[in-house]
Amino acid sequence: MEFCRITEDTNEIHNPEFMNSIGKRLIVPGMFVLGMAINLADDFLKNHADMIKVFFNTLLSAGDIATIVAAKDPDHPDEIRLSAINHKDTLNSRQEYSSILYLGKPFQVQEGGILRRLNVNPDRIEKFRNLIHASDPDVAHFLFAIAFASHALLNCIDDARTDVEKEINNLISSESKISPFYKSLEIHIPQPFPSFELRDSLDYYIHFDCEKPHKLYTAYVRCEHDGKIIFQSTYKMVGIPDLIILRMAKAIHSFHRGTSLC
Repeated sequence: MEFCRITEDTNEIHNPEFMNSIGKRLIVPGMFVLGMAINLADDFLKNHADMIKVFFNTLLSAGDIATIVAAKDPDHPDEIRLSAINHKDTLNSRQEYSSILYLGKPFQVQEGGILRRLNVNPDRIEKFRNLIHASDPDVAHFLFAIAFASHALLNCIDDARTDVEKEINNLISSESKISPFYKSLEIHIPQPFPSFELRDSLDYYIHFDCEKPHKLYTAYVRCEHDGKIIFQSTYKMVGIPDLIILRMAKAIHSFHRGTSLC
């Protein structure tokens, strides 16, 4: 999948060769769906928003037909709701929905974290922009930095330095085959909106906390470019056995007619 190549997402559930070998369609990266949904509200994002909150519900498989929506709520002018609707809304839980918000709260810099500097190929930015249909380069660069954070988190786990990182690494590497799955995500945006021309590299300062051993973790990320803060984010991550994730993926033969997501 092109999005995975661009963002260096090496999870095998996004690998068509592996998924074909077990008779399953590859699972669409949540960050791909999220990027397209946020981009639909690019003006609000760039000129008003100071926070994005995301709740991941169901999985989408390649070939699924999904309606991606960014809708204003007349009763809440400082909020835009995000949806990606297939048989369920993959960006909404039973009780909470994903949205872009203006809260008007001061941006509090989240200090600390171990620096993970990732090189960026400029050609990928244009490909990413085309994939999510972004017309505004500032928004495209911002959304790429968010999507690329997933690679930074996996890089952090692979090169584990803290006790919590080592615990997650051992969990993923064990015979039980457990993968970290995003449960929710909060992204805090500095004001004014961080316009920047992405080149060479992005800096991610990452710190993991363990909420429940071998089960629930929180990752804190601060992304910078040339010393300028692009965003700060908090990820709630739950360990899910790969067998359960693969069971949720649809079989190769179960396609529907119509326009597919991938």
